[in-house]
Amino acid sequence: MNIFKVLSSNDGSINEPNVTSFVSYLLDPNENHGLGSRFLESFLTPIVLANKEQFKDLIYLDKIRDLSRNSKYEVRVQAEVKVVSLKSEWTKKTRDIDIVIELFDQTFSESLPKYSFCVENKIKDGAIQKGDSQLFEETVGLINSYKDSSLEQEQPFVSFIFLTHSGSKRAVNEFQNLLVNLESTGIKVPCFHQVWGAEEGDSIEVTVVDMLSNLLKEETVGRIEPIYEYTKHTIKSFISFIYSGFQSYKEEKNLFHEKTDYGKPVIQYIKDYYDISPFEQDIAYEDLKKWVSNKVKEASGKTLKGANFDQSYIVNDRNRKHYGVNSPYKVEKNLFYYPDENNRKIIRKLDPSNPPENIMIYWKDSSLQDGAGCALLEELVREEAK
Repeated sequence: MNIFKVLSSNDGSINEPNVTSFVSYLLDPNENHGLGSRFLESFLTPIVLANKEQFKDLIYLDKIRDLSRNSKYEVRVQAEVKVVSLKSEWTKKTRDIDIVIELFDQTFSESLPKYSFCVENKIKDGAIQKGDSQLFEETVGLINSYKDSSLEQEQPFVSFIFLTHSGSKRAVNEFQNLLVNLESTGIKVPCFHQVWGAEEGDSIEVTVVDMLSNLLKEETVGRIEPIYEYTKHTIKSFISFIYSGFQSYKEEKNLFHEKTDYGKPVIQYIKDYYDISPFEQDIAYEDLKKWVSNKVKEASGKTLKGANFDQSYIVNDRNRKHYGVNSPYKVEKNLFYYPDENNRKIIRKLDPSNPPENIMIYWKDSSLQDGAGCALLEELVREEAK
């Protein structure tokens, strides 16, 4: 049993704050997981060694120093830290930083950390909103929070770590935007783009999966103290969860059954139909179903069940919130739309670069009263293009 997949929400999506909470727990050497500071040291090593001059006090013999409770540093790890990114006479804008790691040194200050690491965690592309300056505003907000605490003392050295899955062009672009914004404003902050796990063919040196796997190997051969059995099993489950792309059992099960029964997931057949369909032409929804059903029959000899057509790929279908579409940016599902939302028999192929006017897009948003987010598709695309 994998506890992470079991606790994934019933619609097949995963709660990102829960992943953040678990990672912050493992990073904190003061918690009762039995890892001590080993995972924290592994996690900070890439950004520290990539910026040796700035972190020279944290490096000894080309390795990060001991950060255990026996070291000179007091470590504090906090999840979901609210900071003010913009403040004026009329308005105040806040951001929530996923994890803040602070290293206190009494010779530096009794009230301020010497080093502070801002960590933003994304497990899905859909959670990365293009062009909204989230990463920059979190960094500035954290810097300002220390200035508000004390202008008289030397300020903490702030760094930024962006934690995403590999192969995400959106994540790469947002990270580059952060670097550009920092440079344009003259703010010098070391930044590092860390990934959960590498895809096949990736040339990434160290991933979070590598860090956790190495800890388990070192414990096996006696290079580190024994890790609690429950912690070991939980870490193994978490590694498996990362490899699955943070999918729930339900999501994995559905994909497995579709691949087994039909040769490949039904959504891929629907994408094939999308690829051969013209823009600006009415398509009978029944024609799509018939085409996909025939292709499934040819590939597998199986009869496609009607339940496999869930309309999650039609952007202005209000029922999308029930099918795991938890972001308007889930591009693999944004394929078709109803020209008339009241006529569900006719669809059209969606052109993401030239969205139709006055067409809504719906997605799941548990923070809203009816559980659904909505926006005009053209406004969303315009905002993303900024």
